[in-house]
Amino acid sequence: MQKLDAALQKFVEQQDLYNEAYGLFKQHDLRTREQPNLPEVDKRIPLSPELVYLYTHYEMRDAKAEGTLKMKNAAVEIGDAALLSFVAPEHLHRQQQGYRWIGMNEPYEESPSWKANHVVIANFNDDPLIVDTSAANSPVYAAFEGGEPRRITDSLSDLFAALTILIEAARAYGGEVKDEETYETKPEYLEHIEPLLIDLLGTEYTAHLVEYLSLR
Repeated sequence: MQKLDAALQKFVEQQDLYNEAYGLFKQHDLRTREQPNLPEVDKRIPLSPELVYLYTHYEMRDAKAEGTLKMKNAAVEIGDAALLSFVAPEHLHRQQQGYRWIGMNEPYEESPSWKANHVVIANFNDDPLIVDTSAANSPVYAAFEGGEPRRITDSLSDLFAALTILIEAARAYGGEVKDEETYETKPEYLEHIEPLLIDLLGTEYTAHLVEYLSLR
């Protein structure tokens, strides 16, 4: 898990630097736990070793959700271009509704088209970010606009490494990576991040990630 922990530490470092300078939210982020502890997770949710490590050593802080029925999540800002929401492990069951489980009330039905080993850990604009918990290193997929999930990284560690690249670059551009008039991603931001992402993920996965986050 050394690679995953190193990626998470770098991610938290860049997240904190960005939030301090340009962040829109307070106490609504991913934090290192003071003591390793795995919160209670619904037994129907399969967890890979990488997800167990993530949830045992890091928490999704959401001050406004404390003491409410709101689903607790961490907000990950990528400049003014994207906001990813990572659900807290204790709410993973609720996050699977509409994906693995369908229906309006308990008991929900299993979706015949959803793989039970696919766990939605986050979303962007209601489009899911998915971990394949049955595969080595926990590959990550993204589904957008109702389409089939497409792989964006070969591991959970690569996901956080990619997010670190995106956030660090967004900080370099003062948090403003979208053109105010066209709402399109600034070409110079794409020219900055894409070679770095391709070096990490390869061309195909980079294209999928950039499309998922509506950067292109």
